[in-house]
Amino acid sequence: MTLTTRSLSLVLLLVFAAVAAPGCLAHANASLEPPSSAPRPQFDFHSGFWINLHHFLYEEAASQDVGPRTPRHEPLSMADGTIAADLSPDEQQVWSSAIAYYKAHLLERDLLTNDAMRSIKNRLEDLESAATLGRSRLDPGLAGVLDRAAPVYRAHWWREHDRANHAWINAVSPLIDQHGKVLSEELSAAFGASWPGRPIRVDVVAYANWAGAYTTLLPARITISSVDSRNQQIAALEVLFHEASHTLIEGVGDTLIRDFAARKKSAPRDLWHALLFFTVGFYVQRIYPDYVPYADSNDLWERGFSSPFHEVLAADWQPHLEGEKSLAQAISDLAADFGVPPKEH
Repeated sequence: MTLTTRSLSLVLLLVFAAVAAPGCLAHANASLEPPSSAPRPQFDFHSGFWINLHHFLYEEAASQDVGPRTPRHEPLSMADGTIAADLSPDEQQVWSSAIAYYKAHLLERDLLTNDAMRSIKNRLEDLESAATLGRSRLDPGLAGVLDRAAPVYRAHWWREHDRANHAWINAVSPLIDQHGKVLSEELSAAFGASWPGRPIRVDVVAYANWAGAYTTLLPARITISSVDSRNQQIAALEVLFHEASHTLIEGVGDTLIRDFAARKKSAPRDLWHALLFFTVGFYVQRIYPDYVPYADSNDLWERGFSSPFHEVLAADWQPHLEGEKSLAQAISDLAADFGVPPKEH
């Protein structure tokens, strides 16, 4: 999804807890269904025990990794790190063993791009908060690690993570109710693709990946952090619709490749992703004029992408979003202009 760093603060957790629905249970079979978490035409929200545990252990392993590769994650929040220090000796042994397993077997696999990790994610999402993974059809080694770690996670972290997840759902749902129909229609028109026929599943977790959110396809599913500072307030609306737009961009990406090839050029690696940021940010800012789009507030245009996209997108793509240029013409202009100063149109 994005680059830049992510933070998780105790203050955010306390704020989330204040607005979360009452009666949030800590055990794995808990079913916490505030009214605002009902499926919407665009999204279907979930806060599942197993997928939260899986991502948390992956984050724990990443935060402790001191290898030579470039770090992909920030250390755990002060709140979650402090809890770890209070585990009993038996709990500490189980938890440390689970982290060691993730370091040895899963950490080098990217959550988004690795096929095995996508399969694990989808299965754990489907299992929601089942009592055990004994018949999960997961690798027995992984299932055993998660089953043994589950009581520790349930006793010390899950209650607050689940509460934060539901508080985030409660906060973003009114924005979707108010603007979701318009945004989905605008994005479908912009990319020349139909919105998915059913609500896109969104699994809300305390920790997602290094980007704070990511989307896997076939089936389309979004995984998003409820406590990442980049995913809050109006930005939550943009991030959700950015992730959903991954289901709409394939046709535009294919056309870009063809148009660049016709000019004996290669389409820049990040151009299609820059288009997503520019497009969704443009439409959300049109609703909220004082809002600073995600790519601007997180300095993606200067530091996040491999090429300086913003100037060319503003010249060639924005007129399409404003209804002044066809999709085909906008793509053709991008292929013609990219890498040189944009011409006057």
